[in-house]
Amino acid sequence: MPADIGAIAEAIAEAHRNPRQRVPASRFIDLTRNEALAVRGEVMRLLGESAPVAKVAMPPDGIATGAPIPAGMVINGDGTIDLGERDFAGLEIEVAVRLGADLTPCIARAGHAAVMETVEHFVLGIELIGSRIDDRTKAGPFGSLADNMVTGGYVIGTQLLAHEPKVEGMAITLSCDGTIVQRETAKYPFGDAISPIMAFAGMADDHFGGFGKGMVITTGSLSPLLIVPRKGRIEISLGDFAPLSFTLR
Repeated sequence: MPADIGAIAEAIAEAHRNPRQRVPASRFIDLTRNEALAVRGEVMRLLGESAPVAKVAMPPDGIATGAPIPAGMVINGDGTIDLGERDFAGLEIEVAVRLGADLTPCIARAGHAAVMETVEHFVLGIELIGSRIDDRTKAGPFGSLADNMVTGGYVIGTQLLAHEPKVEGMAITLSCDGTIVQRETAKYPFGDAISPIMAFAGMADDHFGGFGKGMVITTGSLSPLLIVPRKGRIEISLGDFAPLSFTLR
């Protein structure tokens, strides 16, 4: 591993350990996609973290991407997240799958039906968005990828769904401490929940150990960023599904 990749990974890992620290955006500008993936994997190794949740996306360039969400940043619904000094931009409500079997690159390349055979159930979740970079908008094309796609944590919902939910056009309502603060309309960001999972899993270059049995894979925000205060009781509802809630403090 090139020395600069290792040094960038160490800086990000230290920002995880000490949330007051931020890594200068200038350190990321020249990273390639493969280097960013390598940084991300090394950060997980340095932190000694497992990844119970991963996120996937289909960027405008059409090349699927994904990132692990460390176990220390994941809670179940109705739990509490202590933000402390961590960066926090907002929330996203998302559709995710929980795998009942390993999703290997070979299975992913076999197509939609083969991938569905590995899915135990669908679930809704809330992703927190936050970065370890001082200004992620100036970190080059792959800076955010190196920083685990700027994940700030994840809340796994408790309602288990046997089938992929048809969310298009459903109302999204965000409340904080009982007061509605934002309303949006749901839309799958990449067309559906399975396509981005299948695309990224098939590339076999995740650098964090792959999509294993039991992992939750979340598939992108159903709406624009949801903005809330750094403290309070948060509840997000999507159509008639059970609301998701947790506490920020």
